[in-house]
Amino acid sequence: MTRPIRPQTLKALRERRKMTQAGLAARCVHIGQKVSVATIKRIEASGQEAYLARRTVAERLAKALRVGAEDLAKPPQPEDIDRFEALRRLGLRELRRTVRESTALSFRMVKHLYGIPISAQVEMAPLFMALLAEGSLAWRAERVAEIKTKSEELISLGVHGHLSFTIAAYSVHDGSEAEEESIKKKDLFGEDDFEEAHDFGYDRSTNNPFADYIRKLARDLGDVPITVDPDDNDWTDSNGFPEYRIGNDLIEELTSGNKDAVYALACNHAKIREIPEDLLGEEQAERRVEWLISLIPAEELSARRAWRAEKNAKIDEIKKEIPFPVAVSRKPKGNAHIKGGNRDA
Repeated sequence: MTRPIRPQTLKALRERRKMTQAGLAARCVHIGQKVSVATIKRIEASGQEAYLARRTVAERLAKALRVGAEDLAKPPQPEDIDRFEALRRLGLRELRRTVRESTALSFRMVKHLYGIPISAQVEMAPLFMALLAEGSLAWRAERVAEIKTKSEELISLGVHGHLSFTIAAYSVHDGSEAEEESIKKKDLFGEDDFEEAHDFGYDRSTNNPFADYIRKLARDLGDVPITVDPDDNDWTDSNGFPEYRIGNDLIEELTSGNKDAVYALACNHAKIREIPEDLLGEEQAERRVEWLISLIPAEELSARRAWRAEKNAKIDEIKKEIPFPVAVSRKPKGNAHIKGGNRDA
């Protein structure tokens, strides 16, 4: 049984993914879908409008190129139809060039765990963020209403006599009004009216209200493959959002914590569902990690390792000025946390 492959389509898809003919053949081997270089050359050089290849050959090439077998039978698509090109024209570039590796990996883990395409995640992100924002404001409004009710009850208990010290609850009442104003302004991170709050430990980098709401949602969900504040790093990024990981346990299991293996998954050089069955299981950890790393183009892997070596060298220089080898992680003010560092992070 045969399936048609348009030579120009095969070539266009291969080149768009920056693969040589040998590179495509190697990719096929890596994912357990062997197609020889000679076969690829023969198809592309055939000069036919549609080359009739064996069904298994068409399906294997399609899987290696991450398209459907039917796509190989279509005319070459103009570059403006390519998903990444469309994203670039919208001001978005490929994930690996736009976000951190951990974030790119989270996009891919959401796709793996829940079946939501990355393009849909990007398109729906504004809606999800708006829903989170409004949810956090509603949560704050509920809490401040409860605080005001309880502070008024406390004040009423001490209007007369020796319980008059409860008058101090007026400061709580005043703070509640400031919080209500912050909510009305949609001040998600509570920056406008929190001058006094800073005296009691408020810090945008650790416990701003939006980050606290996201942490609450994660806690309420219970045992799910979502980790907020991984490795007990309860601090936020420069934009005020908490650190997070999606499918952290599965990633750790598959990569044994090897940073290059994680990079292979993050940059889409490898997909979890493409890992050969004979490489699954704890006893195959070493072989599996080697396989994942082997999918990273040699030049890219070399550059990455050179960058990491340079970074580690700079860390060593800094450590020489410190009396003992430590890495300092950000924690709430007044409770600085010091722990042993992992240079290969």
